[in-house]
Amino acid sequence: MSQNIYILGGYQTDFAQNWTREDLSLFDLFSTTVLTALEKTALDPKDIDVGHVGNFVAELFTGQGMLGGFFGHVHKDFSGMPASRHEGACASGSLAILGAMTDIESGRYDLACVAGVELMRNVSGAQAADNLGAAIFVGEEGQDVKYIWPAMFSDLAEEYDRRYGLRHEHLMEISKTNFDNARRNPNAQSRNWQFEDKSFTADDECNPVIEGWMRRQDCGQVSDGAAVVFLASESRARQYAESRGIPLESLAQIKGWGTRQPPC
Repeated sequence: MSQNIYILGGYQTDFAQNWTREDLSLFDLFSTTVLTALEKTALDPKDIDVGHVGNFVAELFTGQGMLGGFFGHVHKDFSGMPASRHEGACASGSLAILGAMTDIESGRYDLACVAGVELMRNVSGAQAADNLGAAIFVGEEGQDVKYIWPAMFSDLAEEYDRRYGLRHEHLMEISKTNFDNARRNPNAQSRNWQFEDKSFTADDECNPVIEGWMRRQDCGQVSDGAAVVFLASESRARQYAESRGIPLESLAQIKGWGTRQPPC
């Protein structure tokens, strides 16, 4: 990494909120998150040099592509600002951050707005599963399953079991730990969900099989949500810190990153 990348702050929405039920759109989600992040970090739109958006398949869920173009509609001072959208399935947000880091490291820009946004609860569960299936090798994988990603992870569990051995109770304990963690997260979709003693067992009523090894509590929820962070070069972060009377060292830094292609 050629220079330090600093995080000036940001904002994350409540992932329990269903924006469609409130008659709110993908743009409302995007705009609210960006404007709130600006407010919380005391930055102005005119301060931002470049925008990056991470999103998977907004075209399928909402018919909307070209999400970088949203910035100009959020505030007039974003007009003319370069912006791009990044898609890499579950890594879409990470790729947006990596793109912003590259911009800053190149010396071309000093302050980037990075947004990750998904609106997925506006369709049925079955339709959401089909939309998310765009990330597989279409026509080659998951041809005979209803829920593609539980099936894909079941296949992974099957292979892991073949190689090393795998116990269902261990998978269920992971699920239980994840939901326990969500209860401590004020933005988690499932923070107020209630479970029975049998919810993390092989009980087919309380925890039915979805695909193969995967039962209900093993599967992630489809959610609406967005997050924004502002990344800055060291010189811009120093200016930000001095203007607020705080030490530069108090700002978070990105120390490194890693990315890879999955094996075939």
